[in-house]
Amino acid sequence: MLGACSDGGAGAEPKETATVTATATATVTAEPERISSQKGEALEAAREAAEDAGYEVSAHNANKGDAEPSGKWKVCFEEIGYGTVDYGAVREGALCPKKDGGSLTWPRIPDVTGEVYAKAVKALAKVGLDEDDIDVESAYKDVSVSSADVEGDADGYKVCFQSPSAGKDAKPDTEAKLTLVEGGSCPSGKGTYKDRKNDPDYTPAPPANSGSGGGSGSIGGSGSSGGSGGAAQWNGQCELTSPAGNCYQAGQFCANKHLGMQTHNSAGRIIYCKQRADGQRWNYS
Repeated sequence: MLGACSDGGAGAEPKETATVTATATATVTAEPERISSQKGEALEAAREAAEDAGYEVSAHNANKGDAEPSGKWKVCFEEIGYGTVDYGAVREGALCPKKDGGSLTWPRIPDVTGEVYAKAVKALAKVGLDEDDIDVESAYKDVSVSSADVEGDADGYKVCFQSPSAGKDAKPDTEAKLTLVEGGSCPSGKGTYKDRKNDPDYTPAPPANSGSGGGSGSIGGSGSSGGSGGAAQWNGQCELTSPAGNCYQAGQFCANKHLGMQTHNSAGRIIYCKQRADGQRWNYS
């Protein structure tokens, strides 16, 4: 018996095969520009330079304490990473510590005594003082010195005394005063007189040809009646006394500051400081 042979797939169409292609996309971040060291710069300027170069900026206090850095603080330390930078800064005018987180320290005022004014100003400028922060005065009471005088001849004036003294902290807004002489040597102390005769306490020496006779004759003269009148009203106190605390007596020399003045002597008589042929003396009239 012949059987029928059938092939069920002979007339079937082949199935389609789908091909899928996967594409990977990589995100590449641009490398930030190289940035130069900002140590010694103001924090505000350092931050701006770093941000312009594509860095993310942070800052911290490089001294002990929790004070927040401001734009005028100075950069002392920097830690640069990939796209980031952290600045350690100190207060304006302060010194950088040896290690991040060290104590706050300031420059020290230098010793400028004995220097001419021009060199003194340069030395003070190195620790942060401007010339506008420096005042001047004369070492002598009877000699005037102005800023205009000194600026016109900065090498002609010498520093005798200074304030603040050497070794003090040179903090921001520190003001200095320099006590000067024009050429020559410095006095032993401030507030003296270059010409002793200008000192109100100066008592002139008697003229070389003065004698005791002239003095005594004038002392014992016609002023006795006026003196006795003063004694009647005297309260027992001498209005003017010598540096040793004693009452002045007629015939003694009197100081410049007492010219034209009067006082009582120890006996209660009025005496007057006048210029005479034999010098400035206390007189009864």
